[in-house]
Amino acid sequence: MASKPRLLDLTSFYHVYNCGVDKRAVFLSDYDYTRFISACIYYLYDQSICYSQYLDLSSEAKKDYLIRNPRGKENLRVIIICYCLMPNHFHFLIKQARYGGMSVFLSDVVNSYTRYFNRKNERFGALFQGPYKSKNISEVGSLLQVSRYIHLNPFGLKTELSDEDIVKYPYSSYACWIGGREDKLVGRKELSRWVTSGSGKQSYKEFVESKLDKNISGGIESLVLE
Repeated sequence: MASKPRLLDLTSFYHVYNCGVDKRAVFLSDYDYTRFISACIYYLYDQSICYSQYLDLSSEAKKDYLIRNPRGKENLRVIIICYCLMPNHFHFLIKQARYGGMSVFLSDVVNSYTRYFNRKNERFGALFQGPYKSKNISEVGSLLQVSRYIHLNPFGLKTELSDEDIVKYPYSSYACWIGGREDKLVGRKELSRWVTSGSGKQSYKEFVESKLDKNISGGIESLVLE
């Protein structure tokens, strides 16, 4: 069931996150992660058919569909600049492109992935823990700190990690932030603005690494935790 759109503004970014029911794992394989990310890319824009139907189309039919359903500013729902998927939860930094865009985007993604996961694993019912959680982030410094928290999420309080360990994690936007790879899920223009506000890619990389062996939520608990 689609959730009722939340009345969130169009100027702020939001830290959005949710985890599996009973904190169970929701990504069990590399393909699960890829399937979730692909659904996110698809639902950045309004669509006239669901993602599973799109996947069932022939190559020619997919081309025809994309021609008839162009991806433009007028049907963009959200702009994502930061994300990370973990075995039992996900994080996004999202800005709405229009009112209600975030709720529709997340509802479509979660419902699509839940249907896929349930069919694959022969289960029924909800996969994620109720409605998503969101924290309003309106300041530059806070956004950069939350992005660091998200990008370091796979490592928590582990020590003796190198910058390569972070960059190699395949299910986050960190490599995109420091110029390591392109990412179709990330809004390039918006990301460029935030990387610049953080004094560039190298400075951001140093900023993230400076907290590798520390409490990654320290000082920003109200923006990242319940």
